Amino acid sequence: MSRKSRRAWGIGFGIFLLALWEGLALLIGKKYILPGPWDVLCALWEFRVEIFTVHLPATLEVILIGGVLSVLIGALFAVFMDVDPRVERALYPILTVSQTIPTMCLAPIFVLWLGYSVRMRILVVILINFFTVTVNLYDGLQSTRADRTELLATFGASRTQQFWKLRLPSAMPYFFSALKVTVPWAVIGAAVSEWLGAPSGLGTFSRARMMDLDAAGLLAPLLVLTVLALLLNGVLGLAEKKCLHWRRDPA
Repeated sequence: MSRKSRRAWGIGFGIFLLALWEGLALLIGKKYILPGPWDVLCALWEFRVEIFTVHLPATLEVILIGGVLSVLIGALFAVFMDVDPRVERALYPILTVSQTIPTMCLAPIFVLWLGYSVRMRILVVILINFFTVTVNLYDGLQSTRADRTELLATFGASRTQQFWKLRLPSAMPYFFSALKVTVPWAVIGAAVSEWLGAPSGLGTFSRARMMDLDAAGLLAPLLVLTVLALLLNGVLGLAEKKCLHWRRDPA
C-alpha cells in the first residue's frame, strides 16, 4: 500500500470515528454525559483566550523541559550501561524498580517535597519517560554488529571513535522509536501532573470544568493536547527523516 493510500485510509477512519462519536452523542442526548464534536469545538472557542494564553503555555513549558530532560537522562543511563557492564548490572534493576511503582502513587510525595510547582510537574514527566529512552537506546547500542566493531578496531579506531562512527549511528533507529513513545507520554505526564494540582495548565483547566460538570469544557483542553501531540510527532518525523536519510524510505 502506498503512502498516499495509507494517509487516505487514516483520514477516512478519523472521519468515521468523528461521525460515530456525533451519532452516539445524538443518541444519548445528554451533553453533560457525552457532548458531540461540535459541542467540544464550541467550548474550545468559548474558552479560547483562557486556554491558549494561560493554560497552554504552562503545559507546553512542562512538556518541553520535562521531555528534553527525560531524553538526556535516559540517554546518559544507556551510554553508561553500554560502556561498562558492571554499571548495567548495578543500575538496570534499580531503573526497573522505579517503573513498577505507579506514578500516581509517587506524585503526592513530589507535591510534599516541591509543592504544586513547575519542578514537580517536570519531575513527573521525567519519571514517566526516561526509562523508555534508556531501554531502547541501550538495546540499540548493544545491537551493533560485532564484525563491524572488529573491523574498525583493526583500522586502529579508538573506543570513542567506534562509539561515534558506528555504535551511535546504529542505535539511532532505536532512539527515534523511543522518542515516538516519549512525545505522547510527555503530553500525558504533563496533564496528569496538572490534575494533581497546579495553578495553571490544560490539566488544571480540564479538572476545573469537570468539577462544574461541563463535559464539553473538560474535553476541549484534551483536544488541544491531542493536536499538540500530533504536531510534536510530526516535527519528530521530520527530524527522523533528516537524521536517518540513509535508511530506505518505504513506498
